Amino acid sequence: MEAKKEFKTPSLGYSAFVLAALAISTFVQFKILGASLNVTMFLNWLLMTLLAIPLGFTYDDLEKKAAENLAGVLTTLFIMYAIGCLAGSWMASGTVPAIIYYGMDLMNAKFFLPTSLVLCSIVSVATGTSWGTLGTMGIALLGIGTGLGIPAGMTAGAAICGAWFGDKISPLSDTTNFTAGIVGTKLATHVKHMMYTTGPAYLATLVIFTVLGLRTAETSNLDTSLILETQQGIADTFHLGFPVLIPVLAVLVMLLLRMNSTLSLLVGAFAGSLVAILYQGSTTALAFNCLYNGFKGTFESEFLTSLLNRGGITSMLSTTMTVIFCVGIGGMMKAMGVIQVLVSYLTKLIHTTFSLVLISEVIAYLAQMLSGSHYFSDVILNSTMLDIYKEKGLKPENLSRVMEDCNTIGGTMIPWSSTGLYIVGTLGVAFTEYFPFVFLCYLTPIMGLICAATGWGIARYKEGELHES
Repeated sequence: MEAKKEFKTPSLGYSAFVLAALAISTFVQFKILGASLNVTMFLNWLLMTLLAIPLGFTYDDLEKKAAENLAGVLTTLFIMYAIGCLAGSWMASGTVPAIIYYGMDLMNAKFFLPTSLVLCSIVSVATGTSWGTLGTMGIALLGIGTGLGIPAGMTAGAAICGAWFGDKISPLSDTTNFTAGIVGTKLATHVKHMMYTTGPAYLATLVIFTVLGLRTAETSNLDTSLILETQQGIADTFHLGFPVLIPVLAVLVMLLLRMNSTLSLLVGAFAGSLVAILYQGSTTALAFNCLYNGFKGTFESEFLTSLLNRGGITSMLSTTMTVIFCVGIGGMMKAMGVIQVLVSYLTKLIHTTFSLVLISEVIAYLAQMLSGSHYFSDVILNSTMLDIYKEKGLKPENLSRVMEDCNTIGGTMIPWSSTGLYIVGTLGVAFTEYFPFVFLCYLTPIMGLICAATGWGIARYKEGELHES
């Protein structure tokens, strides 16, 4: 009979060293050596193996725990692939193009900044991608804003706030599904709970941009040429009308009936394919290929090509690999006992809901500042804080909200993060120019602290509910 392995319990100092080593390794590989995030996280499995040897672990021990941890996020991966299908089919059906078409009717010279915020919000919700929205609508709005004489940083700030707001609340967003999935809360519950912090912050941002817009637009005239060109391109390619909204209604009905999220998204994707075939005149092969490879339309406008040619299961492959490698590392740290030691120490520092949320926000920003990756920060935050939230009687959606408030949109305020570098590289606007105007990004975590201090918007377990969950 094989003797049971004996593992050592790491000290607090060694546990902190493991986290620091992991963060430094990620930063060096990702930022200095230029490795992709997926390669970086997968190679970090080697680092975890080396760090686990003094505790008596082998790679086989760690891999087993990584696989067990991944079992908890399989549902999230299914949802992400369903989102890819939905995005591709909704492009082919004309659903997303129609939303963009009518959204552009909101543009107004006097209210250019607030309408830029709203328009980017609409596009981001419809497409589920902040990066995609910024790389298309953001660039277009920057050109229009420059023509109006509006400072580039101001226009960039409005576009960034809108794009990341839409990303946070979109059921098509990979980050939204990821954060809800790893803490174990329902997507609808997660999105609804975020509105306690994101809602007031968004309204305040809208008011601020309205005031700024009124001050800067007195001598401006809106150049509608790009807007009209984009709308004309959409109208020339797609049939607009009620049928393109059928896929949206199908998903809404399924969700209102509290049907499974993956099933609801797949129904919406299938409905989109049918609309593409029966209403847009697409071939069956092309329509269903969009579910896997995404929509590949032909447009005269390069702007429309980059905006609408997206989606498909393949568009989610890189993101889901990131989830697998990051969550695997979380399982390894749990197996080593690193997380348990850190949680035990942190618990002693936390006496109130406010201190719990404050420490969570600090960990979130530090993890992303060290690694440059919001996914890595999500995993660290989930691994160290979820059990503490439950121990304090707080539901997991409180933690997933912190992840979104500080990690998803927090990267916009860290110039060396993957998000910050993308913004600067895509818009060509310096970090110092746009940073003062990303009001949503620093008002949201402040709202999180206000909620923690007042108890407003804090979801707590009822007596016996935690044991049942």
